[in-house]
Amino acid sequence: MDIIELIAVIILVAAIVFLVYYYIKSANDGNIDIKEILKFSPKKDDNLNSLVDEEIQEKKSMGDKIKYTFKDIDKSYANTTDAFSKRLDSFLDERSEELIESWSLVTTDDLSSLEERYTTACDSIEALEKRFSEFTNATDAKIEDLDKRLKALEEAEKDLDEAEEVAVEAEKE
Repeated sequence: MDIIELIAVIILVAAIVFLVYYYIKSANDGNIDIKEILKFSPKKDDNLNSLVDEEIQEKKSMGDKIKYTFKDIDKSYANTTDAFSKRLDSFLDERSEELIESWSLVTTDDLSSLEERYTTACDSIEALEKRFSEFTNATDAKIEDLDKRLKALEEAEKDLDEAEEVAVEAEKE
C-alpha cells in the first residue's frame, strides 16, 4: 500500500469516528456517556442480587441475551429519523408553491387544464377535417363543372375557327 493510500484510509477512519461521535452527541442532546452507550447488561445494585443475576444469566440462552441488549438500546436513535421526516414534510408544505414554480413542476390542476385543452384541440381538428373534406368535395364538383364549361367553350371556338376557315376558302373561290 502506498503512503498516500495509507494517509487517505487514516483520514477516512478519523472522519467516520468524528461523525459517529457527533451523531451520538446530537441524539443524546449533548450528553455523551460512553459507558451507558456501550452497556450490554443491566446494572447490579447489590452483591446478593448480582450473584442471583449471574446465575440467571448463565442459564439464559444466547438469544435471550441478545434480545435483552436490544431492549437496552436507547429509542432516541429511531426518533431522529421521524423528527427529520416531520421537519422535511413541514418544510415542503410551507414552500411547496415556491418549489413548484422554481423547479417547473406540474400540478394536478395543470394536468387537468392540459387534458381539457387536448380534448378541445382534438374536437377542433376533427371538425376542421370534416369541413375540409366537405370543402374538397365541393371544390372538386366546381372544378368538374368548370372543366365541362371549358370544353364546351373550346368546342365552340373550334367550330368558329372551322366556320371562319370555310368562309375564307369560300371567298377565295
